[in-house]
Amino acid sequence: MRLFFALACLPLCLPSATSVVRQDTPPPRYDLRIAEGSALELRAAWEPYGRSKYGLFESTPALRSPVLAREREFYSGEVFRAFLPSGPVALGEVWRVESSAVLALLRQFHAGATLKSSEKGEAPGTYACLRAVSADAIEILLRAHAVFELEDDVIYKPAQFEGRLVLERESGALRAFHLELPTRDPNADVTRRATTRRPTPRADIGWVPRMELSSGDRPIFDWLHQVPDEEARLALRRAFYTFAALDWLPFEQAVLRSRETQKPLHLVVLLGALDDDSC
Repeated sequence: MRLFFALACLPLCLPSATSVVRQDTPPPRYDLRIAEGSALELRAAWEPYGRSKYGLFESTPALRSPVLAREREFYSGEVFRAFLPSGPVALGEVWRVESSAVLALLRQFHAGATLKSSEKGEAPGTYACLRAVSADAIEILLRAHAVFELEDDVIYKPAQFEGRLVLERESGALRAFHLELPTRDPNADVTRRATTRRPTPRADIGWVPRMELSSGDRPIFDWLHQVPDEEARLALRRAFYTFAALDWLPFEQAVLRSRETQKPLHLVVLLGALDDDSC
């Protein structure tokens, strides 16, 4: 099904891609750290595909019946320390994470997790945002991209991974971690390379209902200061894609805005999502 979106060329007054918080006085900054000796056990889950448009998911054993590299794995604080900023950050601030940091975790799904593919190019990387602060804890929201080199010359590219890392505010002890493939449909892209045996490449898009790493239930805190999830996601999206700073509107609203402001209208027709790697 084709999805229609419209973009009105209007003057924009948007927050910076590195912050979603506006204050007249300098906001407090927080020094994030992970305590020595802290560790978490993560449990992986990867369910078979739920829908495939062209049948390549069905013909790929690794997607038809996924087999985890490791169902459970302990990770030291050093693995998670790679997701922290190099210095103190304000609430809502976004920072770039070393791209390879996420690979140690994603290879719990499959050993073929990588950042670059000859067919798909280089993944756009990983960014993180300080989302919430309480008297006892700090929560970081992150977004990561990677590809998986599967068996039978198949390249599996999830739309994105969204993660949450929760730390004790004073001690820096690890409290929780969760990383998942968002369930938006479609949420994965698959390509089979051309070979001498199969000279024609194939491609497909589909939906995977569950692919996640989790330390357990997400702890509940009385956050003193927080950025709403959607605002934090928008800040991360803008870090990846400059077009995310544009004023996107549904078609009917864009037509009305264009008439009101006497400004031209640009129309974009999409099959799938523009702001992730699902197609």
